[in-house]
Amino acid sequence: MNKFSHGFYRFINKKKESEFEPIFKEFKDQINIYQRQLDLTLKSYVDEWNEEINKNDENYKALMDGAEKIYNDIIKGSDSDENSHSYASHAAGFDSIEYEHSTVKEDIDKEYIGFLDLYSKSVLIALYSLNESKLNQIIESSSVIFDKKIKPSHLDSRDYLNSSIIYLNLVLDIETKTIESYLTKLKDIQFLRNSIIHNNSIFIEKEKVTYIIDKHKGELKLDDNGFLMIIRGSFIREFFLILKSFYEELFWLIDIKQELKTIKNGLVFWLGIIDKKIQIEKLNLEKKTDKEKKYILKLSSKIRVLKILNAK
Repeated sequence: MNKFSHGFYRFINKKKESEFEPIFKEFKDQINIYQRQLDLTLKSYVDEWNEEINKNDENYKALMDGAEKIYNDIIKGSDSDENSHSYASHAAGFDSIEYEHSTVKEDIDKEYIGFLDLYSKSVLIALYSLNESKLNQIIESSSVIFDKKIKPSHLDSRDYLNSSIIYLNLVLDIETKTIESYLTKLKDIQFLRNSIIHNNSIFIEKEKVTYIIDKHKGELKLDDNGFLMIIRGSFIREFFLILKSFYEELFWLIDIKQELKTIKNGLVFWLGIIDKKIQIEKLNLEKKTDKEKKYILKLSSKIRVLKILNAK
């Protein structure tokens, strides 16, 4: 099948989606937009930052070249003793040039670290909101799709993370061990986000925030007044990875609960390029680890004989 035939097949044949698939697709699209925006914005910040640093360095070099000339002119016409060198250095203004260069660099760094902190916090808040809305949507949809009498509203919803995990485990009977490892990290973000929004990044509970900072050496900083700053973009990048991994695992857990409906629909669609009459009689998950998912497929067709296949 050539590229045209492949494209035409996709055009005239609509892939059947499970009820959950659009939710996860929307999450993926939104988080990718946020990540692209982060990459572009941080690159712009770093480029501007470096440009201002380079300008300051160039100005410093030009001033020092001029000062060296003044210094040499004075030394030439005087005795080469300690007093002469001190006078020439003072007249050339070496100390003031060094001080100005250092002060300007410090101001530039402070300004751009402030930019990074402010932008990083806005991204953190946006990602937290995305996670909250999508997780609530998934839980609400699950209660309807799996026809559960106990609804998410029956649980304590003040902490959506805990209530979501409880609902998945106790009501939907979904094994949540593989996603509980992400819960601690997400709750750390939740704690930071709450003080960023409600207390202008001032943290009263020093012990807890210090514990989080210690886990992110060189990425977070707390000043003497309890004001938290995000000083490295890697902290936010890690949040992206946590969310992507969490939702990928959640996707598989829910698909297992609905008997791999999403995987079956996808296989039927893509194998339909070879044989439109193909059917999946059996699809079992034999082995599942964090890095590998192995499925046993039994396929049938009205126009050909197919054997059981193993897929990873």
